[in-house]
Amino acid sequence: MNATYDGPRLALDFDALAHNWRTVCAAGMGQPVGAVVKNDAYGLGVAAVVPQLWALGCREFWVATLHEALAVRHSLRDAAAGAGAGAACILVLNGLAGARPEDFAAQGLTPVLTGPHELAPLAGYAARTGARLPVAVHLDTGLTRLGFGAAQLPALQPQGALWRDAQVTHWVTHLGRFHDPEAPQCLLQRERFVQWTRQLPPALRSIATSSSVFAGPGWHFDHARVGSALWGVPASQRTTPALRPVASLHAPVLRVADVPAGTEVGYAGSYTTPGPRRIATVALGYGDGLPFSLVNRGHLVLAGRHVPIVGGVAMGMVAVDVSACAPGEVRPGMWAEVYGAQQPVQALAAAAGVAANVLLALSARLAPRCAARQEEAPEVVA
Repeated sequence: MNATYDGPRLALDFDALAHNWRTVCAAGMGQPVGAVVKNDAYGLGVAAVVPQLWALGCREFWVATLHEALAVRHSLRDAAAGAGAGAACILVLNGLAGARPEDFAAQGLTPVLTGPHELAPLAGYAARTGARLPVAVHLDTGLTRLGFGAAQLPALQPQGALWRDAQVTHWVTHLGRFHDPEAPQCLLQRERFVQWTRQLPPALRSIATSSSVFAGPGWHFDHARVGSALWGVPASQRTTPALRPVASLHAPVLRVADVPAGTEVGYAGSYTTPGPRRIATVALGYGDGLPFSLVNRGHLVLAGRHVPIVGGVAMGMVAVDVSACAPGEVRPGMWAEVYGAQQPVQALAAAAGVAANVLLALSARLAPRCAARQEEAPEVVA
């Protein structure tokens, strides 16, 4: 059906997702690549993107929580039916987090152990079940967030209790300056990762993410896990191959008004027109994930032009100056591109002073899905 134009709509481009997946896999030079789909696939929707990634050949998915892991498993119920229930490896970055090892085993899930405190819950698992639990282990090489530090490596040695109850599949670390893998701090983290994993039993070594996967074979080790790059959001300050935006967000014009010089626009007169202006009100605000900081900053795209945001950001509305457009060119019911093919999400995020993933994850998660990207009203997907 034809949509009413009462609020923003999100569209997903699965051809772009396929392009980005192939680009990442090519950069990984044959090493296994896992998709990071935490926070409901960065807001894009696990139910929508995970089956697509499966069809492209992805067999490993990384999430934050047990609840997210179950959502991924459910999304693959039909797509992976012919491959067997355990064909997809799903790893949970927050570890056991108070859940029982049996809860993970029952669904074929792999916790990423977050520190020595997670060894005690594993104790006796093999005796109770007759099997060892597959786990990954996070190594804290310098981010100071999750993982085992240098002083705790003895607990991971083969003679330790861990190996009686678990089988380590991956050694994992994360860069503190992930956007710049060649930063001295990242090089130090890589060296620690090399030294530490040499002391530990063999398992897949995973350090490469959406930035370092493009930084050359010195970062690939045995495995890469990639999130942002799959959605077309560059994660590196350095040159990366061309990625295509998967998500596009559009919002409708509610009103267009010609106003004289000296007209206040927005709460508290946050903008005053310096001359006669044509102002369009767009149904998009901070309640839809548009950063509140975009006061007289940033642009939307209307009629093929980047039109400036003027005034403040209300809960469900924002104003743009469309004076550069011809009379009648912008009208109620037209759809402004917030981000997408004409304006990448990172451009609007930079204007707002936030990371691109912050804007993407919030706005994408809040917006209803639609079937197409276009300036006329998109068709709403029920």
